[in-house]
Order: sequence, then structure tokens, then C-alpha cells
Amino acid sequence: MKNLLTLVLFAISAGPLLAGGFQLNDNSARSIGMGFNTAWRGVDASTVFYNPAGMTQLPGGVHLTGGASFIAPGAKYTGVANYNEFNTTELEDEVFVVPHFYGVWHDEESDFALGLGVFVPFGLGTEWPEGWVGEALALRASLETIAINPNIAYEMFDDKLSVSVGAVWATSTVLLRQRIISFEPRPTVELEGDDQTFSFNVGATYQPNEDWYIGASYRHNLEFEYEGESSFTNDPGLDPLFQAGAGGTTINLPFDLRVGVGWQVTPELAIAAGVDFVGWSSYDTLSVNFEKAPGNPSTSLTLNSPRNYEDSFIYQLSAEYQLTETSSLRGGVYYDAVPVDAMYTQPILPDADRYGFSLGYGVSLVDGLTMDIGALFIIGAQREVENSPVNFDGIYNAWANVGSIGFNYTFQ
Repeated sequence: MKNLLTLVLFAISAGPLLAGGFQLNDNSARSIGMGFNTAWRGVDASTVFYNPAGMTQLPGGVHLTGGASFIAPGAKYTGVANYNEFNTTELEDEVFVVPHFYGVWHDEESDFALGLGVFVPFGLGTEWPEGWVGEALALRASLETIAINPNIAYEMFDDKLSVSVGAVWATSTVLLRQRIISFEPRPTVELEGDDQTFSFNVGATYQPNEDWYIGASYRHNLEFEYEGESSFTNDPGLDPLFQAGAGGTTINLPFDLRVGVGWQVTPELAIAAGVDFVGWSSYDTLSVNFEKAPGNPSTSLTLNSPRNYEDSFIYQLSAEYQLTETSSLRGGVYYDAVPVDAMYTQPILPDADRYGFSLGYGVSLVDGLTMDIGALFIIGAQREVENSPVNFDGIYNAWANVGSIGFNYTFQ
């Protein structure tokens, strides 16, 4: 029974819902078409997410942006099964819908701009088929986070410099489901929790001349103290050992610092480079609390598990070319470095170094109304896991396809 308890608790705590794959930058069709590299300049109301200081670069009036991204992730695991035979399992097919909405009011006479964003900064999930070889580590995992973000920006020094500050209210839910393999029939354990929190963000843009743009934006950590319950689906004979009860954990989602530089090469062509610094080292240890310990419900239990995540970088290059007076073509590439060593990779999130390739198109539909379309293709480097602390070595391959559509409307 002691070994069973250790296995259950370690499996639960060692498979959190965090890594580079759960940070979402897919909050604008235009930005997706440029590999997320838009922090250097404000062009539409989605600048509220990427760099709110860019709100003052919009023409005077009211600007609205709304749309959705459609994310289809995929992954497969190859490992040794019985008698040294290799077996390969793929994630269940899912498409996640990520909506976004932004509004900006810019008063050119007072040099102030106000903005509001509603977006999903962290999310997605994984689901493996029933009965697969890793069901003791992961069957279903999901993270959903929604943020509401008001901002104010002010421009100065002949409109060359703009600064912004914003407040963030966010709500989040987590779910983890997996199997306990030491009994037949195998019980299923499920953990659910939710919380709300507050944070802040700041930004700045600088335009030294008509051809160059520089921008930087910082979003602070979102720390959630999830409270919920653990529940079990058991054979009736196991009910006394596995009882539903309160549970919780604290997860500190990382800060994000974006820096970008853009050059208007010709009136039609702009190119840009960007770097994102993501503070994943905030996620170094995970503590899971159980009111009724699995296997021994007469006691409570807190288990601390080291996660060993490190800060990481995302490097971006992008370009935008104005085809006609009413349409533009966009493209981008990026490299996103994985924030955790290979030995800690698990099926709950088979993350790896990722390479992104994007295309986008923008067109004016009628006076004041434009449409953006973006497509992004993500390829993960093959991840070979050896000496796994949960005894689950193997090879992971991961990928994702993203499509997005958005509309922008301006009242002047």
C-alpha cells in the first residue's frame, strides 16, 4: 500500500499542466501571420495584448478587433512495451478555439489612449487514448485561463515615446485525469481546481525617425492558488481506500518580456526582429495538497515535487509587404527553446524545442473594416527521454497547426 500511495502521488504531482506549449500567443490573426512578432509597433487594437504602448500609434478614434484562433496540436510517443517491442501512441485529435477581443480609444489632442483586452494567455490540453501504456501518468489534462486587461498609454516628446500601464484580472481552471494501475479493474483519479488572481503589465514604444520602431512589453506572473477536489472512479471494493476530498495546489505562471525592432525598408516593405524572455523558473516546485490521502483517506497529505524549469527565449523574424492600397502579405519564423530538461518530459505535455513558420494576409473590406487571416505551422524537435524520474523513457514527437481570422473596425 505504501508503494501504491507513492506511485499515485508522484504521478499526480509530476505531471503538471505547464511548459512552453501552454503559453498562448495566438491572440491576433495579424500577429499569428507574423510569427507573433508585433510588439514593436501598434497597428490595430490587438496591440493591447502584445504591447499596449502601441495604442498611441493608432489614428485618433475608436478601434475594435475581434476574432478567434483554431489550434490543432498533435504528438506521439514511442517506447518499449513488452518483450522489447516498440509501441507508438498518438494524442487524440482535438481543435481548441481561442477567442480574443480588444477595444482602443485614442485621443490625439490629449496624447492619451485607453484600451481593454479579453484574451487567453495560457491554455490548451492533452488527451491520450484509454488503455495506452502511459495511462498511469496521463489520460486527460487541461488548463483554461481567461484574462481581462484594461490599459492606459501616454505619448510624449513629439509623439516619439509612448508608455503604458495596465491591470490584469484572470480566472483559471485545471483538470488532470489518470489511471491507477496497481489494481484491477484500474481506478481513475481526477483532480479539478479553479482560482482568480490579479497582476499588471507595462509597455513602451520609441520611434526615433519615420523608418524605425522599437518596442518593449512586460507582463507579470499570474499566480493561482487552485482549490477544488480530487475524485475517484473505483471498483466498489476500493471505495474505502480512495475517497473524494478537497485538494489544491499553487502554480505561478511565468512573466513575459517582449522586445522588438522594426524597420520600414520601403513604403511597401517592413521587416522586424523580436525576442521574448519567458520566466519559467518561477515554476521550480509543485506542491499538491490532499484532504484525504489516496490509499489512506483518514489522513491529509502535502507532496512537494521539484519541476526544475528554467527561463527561456523565443527568437522571431517577420516581414509585411503592402501588395495594394487595400491588402498586405505577411510572414514570419520563430524558434522557441524548451524550458525543461529532456529527462523531465512526460506525456501530460510532450514539449520540445519548437520551430514556427507563419503566413498572413490582410485586406480592407469596406471603409473602416479590415479582415486578417493567419496560419502557423509548428514543428517540435524530436525529444528523447532517458533516466526519467517516473520511469517512463521514450521518444516524443510533437507538432501543431494554427489558423486564425480576425476583423478590425475603426470609428474616427
